[in-house]
Amino acid sequence: MNYGLYLSATGVLTSLHRMDVLANNLANVNTTGFKPDAVVTRQRLPERLESSALADPQRLLERLGGGQLLQPTRTIHAQGQIIETGNDLDVAIDGDGWLVVTGDSGGDASGGAPSLLLTRDGRFSLNAAGELTQASTGRRVLDAASQPIRLSTGSPVTIRADGEIEQAGAIAGALRLVDVPDRAALRKVGDNLFRLPAVNASGAVRAASSRVVQRAVEGSAVDPIVTLNAMILATRGAEANTTLMQYADNLMGQAINTLGRVA
Repeated sequence: MNYGLYLSATGVLTSLHRMDVLANNLANVNTTGFKPDAVVTRQRLPERLESSALADPQRLLERLGGGQLLQPTRTIHAQGQIIETGNDLDVAIDGDGWLVVTGDSGGDASGGAPSLLLTRDGRFSLNAAGELTQASTGRRVLDAASQPIRLSTGSPVTIRADGEIEQAGAIAGALRLVDVPDRAALRKVGDNLFRLPAVNASGAVRAASSRVVQRAVEGSAVDPIVTLNAMILATRGAEANTTLMQYADNLMGQAINTLGRVA
């Protein structure tokens, strides 16, 4: 086995995956409330330590390491810039917290009640029934009792910092704001939404103490300059490891052509 060939191959695979993740982050640089992903890797142990303690100890190879292994991709839950829009039904969350919207009607993974989804995208609108919905997906926005919020059309709306919605001098509802202590358990499900890790589990969610800002939205948390620089470095890493693989292949070819000759 050509040890260097396999080391370079793991480097290529890691760099290609890193480029895919970074490209997706760059594509969402203008997506409201988007949270970027980060690639996590760990060093692979040398063969003697990973497979069997009885393997022949090749000290020189062990000093080279065993290459890289990809770990589950993590989401960076940094807050994006708050951008004013002037729309009464737009809200941004200042601080930790999530808005709750209806999930799939088929229920959660356990077959129970319909799942709930979390989002930081506070662009809202009203549907034909007067229910407050997410403008990008049409999903209904829920209150503290996990019920849809109904508003009157054509009447000014005031959304307070605590999430209460005032219309025509009365409280018409309140946005449900939750915080998830274990953010690593959140999973992206598309459309800039996250799945609530365990709706009925104790301690899975708690009331958020964040502040709601009306007539504004949260911008993407992607830093385009940093992400573009990381993309360039990942590209160079893939190219460098590909070149090393070519060197290793040429060395094997020369060894076969030279040492394999019959005198």
